[in-house]
Amino acid sequence: MGGVLLASVGLALLTQGGAAAEERDASVLAHRGYYFTFTRMPTYGLDAWKDIIDCVREDDGNTVILYMSGAFRSRAFPETWAHNRDHANVKEDFVRELIDYAHERGVKALLGFTPFGYDGVNRMSLTRPEWRATGPDGQTVAKFGFHSWGYNLCPARPDTQAFMLAYAREMIHEFYPNADGLLIESSDYAACHCKDCGARFYEHEFRFVKAISEEMWAMNPDAFIIVYPHYFTGNDVPGLGVAAAREPFDPRWALVFTPHSAHPDPDLIAQARGAIWWDEAVARHGPRDIREGVRRAVEENCTGYLPSLEVFTYVPTEPEEGQAYIVGKRRVPYGFGWLDEGRMPYDELPVRVNRIAYRAYCRMPDLSDEAFRTLLGRALFGSAATAESVADALEIQRIYAADRTWCQPAPLLDPERVRAMREAGELTEPRIEAYRVSLNRAQEIASRYRNKGEAFAALRRAAQWIADLWGERTETFTGP
Repeated sequence: MGGVLLASVGLALLTQGGAAAEERDASVLAHRGYYFTFTRMPTYGLDAWKDIIDCVREDDGNTVILYMSGAFRSRAFPETWAHNRDHANVKEDFVRELIDYAHERGVKALLGFTPFGYDGVNRMSLTRPEWRATGPDGQTVAKFGFHSWGYNLCPARPDTQAFMLAYAREMIHEFYPNADGLLIESSDYAACHCKDCGARFYEHEFRFVKAISEEMWAMNPDAFIIVYPHYFTGNDVPGLGVAAAREPFDPRWALVFTPHSAHPDPDLIAQARGAIWWDEAVARHGPRDIREGVRRAVEENCTGYLPSLEVFTYVPTEPEEGQAYIVGKRRVPYGFGWLDEGRMPYDELPVRVNRIAYRAYCRMPDLSDEAFRTLLGRALFGSAATAESVADALEIQRIYAADRTWCQPAPLLDPERVRAMREAGELTEPRIEAYRVSLNRAQEIASRYRNKGEAFAALRRAAQWIADLWGERTETFTGP
């Protein structure tokens, strides 16, 4: 009975579109929304991004993180966007207007970037080899990136500190002074082990973090600035071979925690203005993982859950994730090949399933599976929903998420990826059998809804795309 009651209450909230803000914001978490690597989504212009903000608000979101580094036309440092010349915002800057639109919809926008690394910033190292960080072996760190390829910078150098401050200031003061805060995202793939860094790496990084935070608060005392715990705990940082610093913590900061690189710290959470749990459940997995993400945020006493909803639409110039076959081919979000290049993907059924799960579990973390399926069916199909159609939607979502990576769609959405897996010896017999079973399921679902009504158009489109992509050709699994 409780599940039925929850489903009826949740259904009203999920389908009422124009509900009052205080009703729509009745969540167990104060900070809700998504993380977008704006810089790696060059094909979307202002209209598409307004649609994305509408999706965020539809999901009861009140916060977005826009990872902006490398995606604005810096006048002082053109190297930071040279790789991204075809980015819509580099060609015609619109993010200030987008932030104003987000405010109209009740959504706060935070600017994201990584100090001394990642997009745009790492490009500065290409012509300044002396800026490059040192690995634990005493050699220069490996070249790395997604779309923006380069080297992490050493934060101990006065010139890299000066660059980082100038670049962040330009972003904050000259380009987007209407932003509501920052995500200062410490690198999760490399630290500097030079003689000046080593055990003091995070102390050097913190100098920049503290300086830019103080400047942001001077401009906007209410700015919401999210930082990593690596400056305060003294603990080993996962995967980097460097211990965190023990700097004084300012309670004006909020903190972000992740499964892979920044584990929750109860003492810091108790002091902070806010605490955000981040994971990749909405972007890459499914409803069960999203439910666990919400529950983890609640269990850790976080004030928010801002998972990734990022997709990539750039053209790789390097064999990212070790895959040469993707070089020179524009990334297609989720493998939705039916979408025009500049059309945002978040209204398509495989993603809508996850978005519905996000807003449902943020409201009701203990929602039963039965109640969730009821909510999902009505949200997707209205009064035409059946138990079978809900099961089919969940199966299609699973197929689109299965083995998806940041750079590559699920194998059944990309025969070239399957071919590359076969050539690399990764197509084991159990995996081949699993793909064949999934392909048969998709073909069955496409056939089942071929002559059904408009309520099932999105499900039919997603299933039919897979069926048409493969046809009767499954020799790619094992063939020449």
